[in-house]
Amino acid sequence: DEFKEMFDRYSREAGKEQYLIPYFIAAHPGTTDEDMVNLALWLKEKDFKLDQVQTFMPTPMALATTMYHTRKNPLKKISDESEVVETARSGKVRKFHKALLRYHAP
Repeated sequence: DEFKEMFDRYSREAGKEQYLIPYFIAAHPGTTDEDMVNLALWLKEKDFKLDQVQTFMPTPMALATTMYHTRKNPLKKISDESEVVETARSGKVRKFHKALLRYHAP
């Protein structure tokens, strides 16, 4: 919020019409439905209408991909007792997460 306020203020002072274009990834490992709903509510409150939302896609050599496949936190020692990381895997849930971020779209 502070960054946006500063960005808007300095843009006005410079006489420039500039926009922040946020980048969001839906269905990222570790994200719950509740997290996505809260983010959608925050976006709506701030009047952000996202046009570009990427749905998480596992890619080689990424920690998030490890989280996606193992459902474990790779930043801690992994064992059978390791904490479980929420992972949106079904197409239906992944689409739901993306739709929440694009709450304004039909």
